[in-house]
Amino acid sequence: MSIRQLSPDVIAQIAAGEVITRAGDAVKELIENAVDAVLARPIRREAGASSELAEDFVRVGRISIEIWDGGYTRIRVADDGCGIAAEDLPAAFRRHATSKIESADDLERLATLGFRGEALAALAAVADVAIVSATEGAPGAQIAAKGGAVGSVVPQARRTGTSVTVDRLFDRVPARRKYQRAASSETAHIGAIVQAYALAYPEIAFALECDARPVLRTSGSGDLRDVATALFGPEVARNLLVLRGPPDEQTGDTVGLSGLIGAPSLHRATRNGIFLTVNRRPVDSRSLTYAIEDGYATQLPIGRHPVALVDICVAPHEVDANVHPTKREVRLLRDRPIFGTVHRAVRATLMEAVGIPTLDVRPTFAATAMPENPLDPAPASLFGAGPPVDPSDPIDRPRLGSLRILGQIALTYIICEGRAGLYLVDQHAAHERVLLERLERAYADRQRAQILLDPVVVDLPRALRGAADEYVAALARLGFDAALFGDGAIIVRSVPSALRARQLDQVLRETHEALDELGAGPDWRERLALLLSCKTAVKAGQRLEMAEMQALLNQLDEAELCATCSHGRPTALLLSHAQLEREFGRR
Repeated sequence: MSIRQLSPDVIAQIAAGEVITRAGDAVKELIENAVDAVLARPIRREAGASSELAEDFVRVGRISIEIWDGGYTRIRVADDGCGIAAEDLPAAFRRHATSKIESADDLERLATLGFRGEALAALAAVADVAIVSATEGAPGAQIAAKGGAVGSVVPQARRTGTSVTVDRLFDRVPARRKYQRAASSETAHIGAIVQAYALAYPEIAFALECDARPVLRTSGSGDLRDVATALFGPEVARNLLVLRGPPDEQTGDTVGLSGLIGAPSLHRATRNGIFLTVNRRPVDSRSLTYAIEDGYATQLPIGRHPVALVDICVAPHEVDANVHPTKREVRLLRDRPIFGTVHRAVRATLMEAVGIPTLDVRPTFAATAMPENPLDPAPASLFGAGPPVDPSDPIDRPRLGSLRILGQIALTYIICEGRAGLYLVDQHAAHERVLLERLERAYADRQRAQILLDPVVVDLPRALRGAADEYVAALARLGFDAALFGDGAIIVRSVPSALRARQLDQVLRETHEALDELGAGPDWRERLALLLSCKTAVKAGQRLEMAEMQALLNQLDEAELCATCSHGRPTALLLSHAQLEREFGRR
């Protein structure tokens, strides 16, 4: 078999398969070009706006996206950016022709979303594409590519900016069209893409129409909370906290963090509520997503995920966006320090802002809802949104130890009275939180460990025997004095002072059973801390004396994150005086 040179058409279609794999990729590439064009044009004020309004409201530009039949029939992306000069339009369809970079050194200091010059050439290989553009002070022009052949430039009236229309996507490559997703699925995917860029660039007004139906619209005010309100509804936006974090010793001032993260009451069933950008480029990153989720550890119910809109700003030479054709993956020069910075910032924000949740005595949703699909309308609150809340106002964290204890309910809940109203404290959840934080600090306090009169020997379950060394090391990091004992057991000679020494063998057996069911994991120490804090905490149904209840509230006061237990359930609820008066008809 002889070697032959492929034709230019085949080469173009192969190259297009790396860049444009679905309709959403086409929309993403066109949006990135539009964002770059909008940001390249000087900021201008709204036409007809008064001078006072102009000072308060400056829109950088507009980007509108229209799709028909999930983008397979037509895609149109229009912007009011800097535009393309008429003489440059033919070059727009050439592969690797771009105005963004000039040399390989420019890849080290990228300041634009696009830089490869492949998108329009790839689209022209699999669809019919028309571009209409005009620069400031120049007449508009149009160029079209049909059947892979690029036509000539012709005059076409247009305001400053660019419109790109893509028709009959993949019609010339039926083999690829056959494996495309349904139009409804692709429409939802495109909605998520537009949503991500609208959050990354709140100063740009985005509008999305699907089959001539308005779906998404942002104001371009520059306020991220305004975008969140437009996309997710006022109830969700009201529960977003401004991301704050202490200065990081490892990264110093070279890493900047900004954005909003949801209060623990705001969560959803999937990770679709986590929006990450690096230098304002929407990215997919498992490690950074995990850093955010780990910051919420023990603050959310099991199986739920947080809502977070986070931008990570690093020096251009410390991020490589030229990793994958889709540019959704990036490589960070200092990924571990940045991971720690994100984790600590999320944790610090929650520690500063989260307080005791207020109990709503009327039936309502257990947590603030958030639309799973960006094309779904924002959910309305069952009883209204309630009074407006200023997100910048600090949450008054009550001192639970100063409350007047009234007694126990069902031998499970401690009932207390304070200036704000009536507090209900879950004794098991509260003690579990106290023990968890004490265990996390136990390694630095090993001199206070409790030495057992009789060492305890416990058999290891099957899941732990292959990782016995790691398991024993995790116990040591929690303050235990433990060692392997024979082939399938451990011997424990002392326990951290935070735990009760009695019935230790039973506690360890129950912990081992849970670990055996969960299987091996990457972090034994974290799993052990969660399980041991739960197994050794005061149980529901256990009678407590007044002194024990007071001691528990004092200890909960010392916890950094006192609002939830290790499983994300609330430790306390507040029934305010206003709610009591309303329910009894006094107001």
